[in-house]
Amino acid sequence: MIHLDPTRNPEAESKILFSNPRIRPASLILGVLLVVGIGILAFLTESGVDDSRRWVVHSYDVRSELEALQMEISEARASRSAFLLTSEQSQFFHFQQQIGQIPQMLKGLRVAIADNPRQLGRLDRLEPLLEQQITQMAGSMETGLPRASGSTELTESTRQILESQLQIDSVIRNMADEEQILLESRLKNWTQYFRRNLITLSLAFGAAILLLVFNFRMLLSEVRKTRELERLERDNAESYRALSARILELQDNERRRVARDLHDSVGQFLAGLKINLSQLKSARPGSGGTNPQLLSETIDLADRAIGEVRTISHLLHPPLLDELGFDSAARWYIEEFAKRGGVHVNLKVADIAERLPRGIELALFRILQETLTNVHRHSGARCVDIEMTCHDELVVLTIHDDGRGIPLEVLLRFRAGMAAGVGLAGMKERVAELGGKLEVESNRQGTMIRATLPTTACDSNEDESQSFSAAAR
Repeated sequence: MIHLDPTRNPEAESKILFSNPRIRPASLILGVLLVVGIGILAFLTESGVDDSRRWVVHSYDVRSELEALQMEISEARASRSAFLLTSEQSQFFHFQQQIGQIPQMLKGLRVAIADNPRQLGRLDRLEPLLEQQITQMAGSMETGLPRASGSTELTESTRQILESQLQIDSVIRNMADEEQILLESRLKNWTQYFRRNLITLSLAFGAAILLLVFNFRMLLSEVRKTRELERLERDNAESYRALSARILELQDNERRRVARDLHDSVGQFLAGLKINLSQLKSARPGSGGTNPQLLSETIDLADRAIGEVRTISHLLHPPLLDELGFDSAARWYIEEFAKRGGVHVNLKVADIAERLPRGIELALFRILQETLTNVHRHSGARCVDIEMTCHDELVVLTIHDDGRGIPLEVLLRFRAGMAAGVGLAGMKERVAELGGKLEVESNRQGTMIRATLPTTACDSNEDESQSFSAAAR
């Protein structure tokens, strides 16, 4: 069977990235990892956004609590001042309602700032100050607004109230400044997380686009590869049909040649042998015995018939190949080829310590046989050099002639993996079945065919080799 090699196609080689069968699972794994990574990043970012938003809202709530407390204290002060000026009982009742809400507001504020030790410390200082001021303001409302005799200066009690007001305002202002700083920091973090979320979404979108484009390219590459394989299969099927037809034709030609050889040589010898035997049989008894000359001719005809049968049998499958190995069979075949073809042949075989496996010897002999047949039929060569080496667990048979070379279109079809005649295709298949390779190089100065086969039987020294030459007589 002829194996196709679609990677030799230039377009397929230029698309090697997308035609690699490992790319698709790698792309799938990369896509899954990318999706998981982006999902984790998006989850963490979204969690950060939620936390930042919660802390921002918390800062706004604390600021609202402080503003409400400050407003309640300011209204209580205003109600006290109005009561001292007008002595209206409604202002007194209003003052009492306002100072009654302050402890509840302080309790809510303490809960809101429970996560901030600094704010809790300020609140601890603020509570006794507020209690002191409330007590002072309530006392001043009960006693009125006394002044020092003959002076516009406030009494000692009023000065104490003003001092506590300044301290209270300072603590509340510090708390508000602290919350403003926290709010700005949390707003900054929220913005950063929001931007990170946008970047994550952009990366996810970009990755999705890249994977989509990459897989679309891979799909197009698969389609092109499938079409190319279909085309090669069609071409190969045509080559198979042509090869099958050629094999059948060669089988018929071989049968006709064997039949012709048997008829023209062995048949004629056997016919002459039969005539001589008939004459010997018809000889008269008592006429002096058998004819010595006729008997000698009969024996010669029998010898020639035996020789022709042996020659035909050896050409079909030389027994020396099974008995003595490739070296002896190659020498005999080269000698016979030189006699018949008029070509000078040089054979150089490395001295191997043990015989090669029978399958390898048969493959090497058939390659030698087919190559020399092609040399005789097509190349017009006058000299052929044959060398067999065996080292590094590789046996190499090299055949080089000085003929006109193989036509370029035949050589290109052979290198493309398509049948280029039954000879080259058959040699390639023999070598491929044994795990080897066949190399063919040809130009106008001749053709070189090299068959390389793996074997563990190699144990040779290249410096110790046997040479043999045969030429037409």
